[in-house]
Amino acid sequence: MPRFRATYLVQRGGRRRVRWDAVDRASLAEYLERNQRVYLVDLREESVPADASARLRVGVRGLLVALDSLEFMLMNGATINAALRVLAESAPVGAGRRFWTAVVVHVEATGSFSGALHRFPRVFSESMAGVIAAHEESGRLVEGIRQVRSYLAQMDEIRRESTRGLAYPATVGVVGCVAATVLGFFTLPRFARMLREIGVVHLHPATRVLFALSDFVTRRPAAALALAAMPWIAVALVRPLGLRPALDRWALRVPVVRRAAEALALARICLTYRALAESGVRVVEALEFCRRVAGNCVLAAGLDRVVAALRNNDPIGRAFERAGGFAPELVLAVSGGESNLPAVFGRLADYYLAEARHRVGLALRLLEPALLVFVLVWVLGLALAVVLPVIDIIDEIR
Repeated sequence: MPRFRATYLVQRGGRRRVRWDAVDRASLAEYLERNQRVYLVDLREESVPADASARLRVGVRGLLVALDSLEFMLMNGATINAALRVLAESAPVGAGRRFWTAVVVHVEATGSFSGALHRFPRVFSESMAGVIAAHEESGRLVEGIRQVRSYLAQMDEIRRESTRGLAYPATVGVVGCVAATVLGFFTLPRFARMLREIGVVHLHPATRVLFALSDFVTRRPAAALALAAMPWIAVALVRPLGLRPALDRWALRVPVVRRAAEALALARICLTYRALAESGVRVVEALEFCRRVAGNCVLAAGLDRVVAALRNNDPIGRAFERAGGFAPELVLAVSGGESNLPAVFGRLADYYLAEARHRVGLALRLLEPALLVFVLVWVLGLALAVVLPVIDIIDEIR
């Protein structure tokens, strides 16, 4: 992954230094002097960590646009290295430019586009790099790029549906935390001091609870922040503590969440199988890749049982039926379409994508009133805690 430190003079005479990813020294010098209209003073190559490729991530939106451009250039007769050079030179500075620059260097050194993609597991999964490899060997690279682009776009849609279901409760939670912070640090301490100054001794239980919480927050802010961060800490510890299977089983049992979680996981599985099967990947290997992207440990374990049954020469329909945990419509479709599984899984992928949108929307429609009731109860309790002492003071005055 070549990276250079360039020192140059701008038109007004100022000296600047930048880090720049480029295929080679000559192309970067030409780009800076011709396009940026600067005078190059010094250009040195920097060392890059050995594990930089394995840690690199690229945004899905930028990747989709780049794959579209790559497909169009190859269709118009450009060679793969020339098309990749255009992508590397036109990509904005950042992870995308580093990725395409490293791909160009590897392709020009080895002649393998899929081999270059295998070096970036966080950008292209092993299954998608395998799709490119299968089409590259058969001389249908353009078709492979188009198929991978379609797969990434649909997987990004599934990801957006998943995050959409968390956006509303996350927003309410953040607003609630900010409001509680303002109340605990500023409003309630002043109100409590005012009541003490005018001689109010007897307080209602709700008011005493709020004042006690405010006193705890102001006296021990570190402990309060630790308690507020507990949900994020719990989420971060789910995987290290091995709690992911229990959460996945819980997600498939809760009435409102179950259908949405199942549809999202099955959409991932069906999309991945269709993409791999259409590229010539065998059934067992395709299902093993599907297991890695399922996103649910329960369904992933079910795919393990399906793969084990297929290795024992069982029909795939019977393997899904005996594995358990899969939706009846999926088992029925696979059993009836064993002769054309890519088409069957393609139709199932479309069905589960639509089902995921519907189920996530339904869960949100049910969640919004519940959160609204919670907010109303919180506001009502706060209003009573503040208003009741005022009413007592007015009664004493009378």
